[in-house]
Amino acid sequence: MYQDIKINKFKLRDNVKDSFDSETDFNDIDNYKSDIEKYIFTDIQMIDGFDGIEKAFQSRLQILLSSVLLRSLLLKEGAVIALNNSNFPAYYAVLKSFLEIPALLGYVVHLIYNNDYEKIIPKINDLCLGNKEAGSLFVGRTEAVNILTMFDKLGRVLKDIATEGEDEEAKKKILSSEDVLTSMYKDVCNFAHINYNAHLSIGILDHKNGKWRAKQEASGYKEELYAFYMPSFNTAIDVIKLLCGFIMKNKKVKRFALMSNKKYFR
Repeated sequence: MYQDIKINKFKLRDNVKDSFDSETDFNDIDNYKSDIEKYIFTDIQMIDGFDGIEKAFQSRLQILLSSVLLRSLLLKEGAVIALNNSNFPAYYAVLKSFLEIPALLGYVVHLIYNNDYEKIIPKINDLCLGNKEAGSLFVGRTEAVNILTMFDKLGRVLKDIATEGEDEEAKKKILSSEDVLTSMYKDVCNFAHINYNAHLSIGILDHKNGKWRAKQEASGYKEELYAFYMPSFNTAIDVIKLLCGFIMKNKKVKRFALMSNKKYFR
């Protein structure tokens, strides 16, 4: 199920290659599974409060973290397959969903570091069981957390990390800066939704001759417009790994010391 397909490495055009470390980017993508598999568990018992609120919390969080990261592996794989095939409409659609993974993890980090168990567990349940309203179609009784709320919490967490140890002037500058992941998500949405940017990989406007021309192949887009499609992918990977570390070392989580479930990939 998890094939861990590797990226077909390619060379950037001369006019952009010095602006990016594409070899490191490719390696980070290829190593994603090995970097996060230690956080993924299976056969997890959903424990209730009768076994203690601490254990109930760890149980629910372990389920959430494992399911989210397993899904991220398939999303990463879908993005790599699309990229290998130069299928950018599919790539951006997958990338949009992949960027929502660090948003959820940022929400979790903010939640567990700033609240007690009584407030944390209901929110974890919302993240595990919630869905958005879908008209007359059945979605269950639990309402999902809004994705923009997740990105807002992610932005706060990343700025808290960035300001640690800085002087007041540096802190003020960091706190007033834009939320990078939120901006990246909004940018990718322009390529994933039915907007102007979504069609740049399949056709071009010839302003000189007043024509729109469908592209025959996407190599030019792939090799030259790297800044359009790759930085957000690698940034999301880096942030996911960072936040998983913060989750595991939280005093309430204690690296899931109260749980004895087996690792999924071992």
